[in-house]
Amino acid sequence: MIKAYKKYRSATGVEYNFYVSVAGKSRFVSLDSPGATLIVRDMLLAKAIEESNTFKTGKIYIESTVGDIPQEDMPETVETKEYPDVKTVGDAQDVLIRDFGVAEADIPLKKDVFAKADELGVSFPNYRR
Repeated sequence: MIKAYKKYRSATGVEYNFYVSVAGKSRFVSLDSPGATLIVRDMLLAKAIEESNTFKTGKIYIESTVGDIPQEDMPETVETKEYPDVKTVGDAQDVLIRDFGVAEADIPLKKDVFAKADELGVSFPNYRR
């Protein structure tokens, strides 16, 4: 029996390496050469990839899906990730860039940083807005 999986490809032909949050842990995602594909069998990882900025901006796309992917395997939400050590807007920017693959140009202002954090389900509990 073939297990279901999703196959992702770079839409631009450029390689993409980024982190996503899966169940509160960072996972590295890599399409490491132009034209490379990535096969994902873990549906939690697939959901996190599809919630990433790289996917949402169309830089990567689903090339194909093999097998039946039951809806219960695709969670509605990914857990909120808290970063209690973040106390400045610069630290918050670093987290979004490093752990979630957000482009620095997308978060130039404090309001942009927190809007993106809210969108991604990221919390900075020790930072006062």
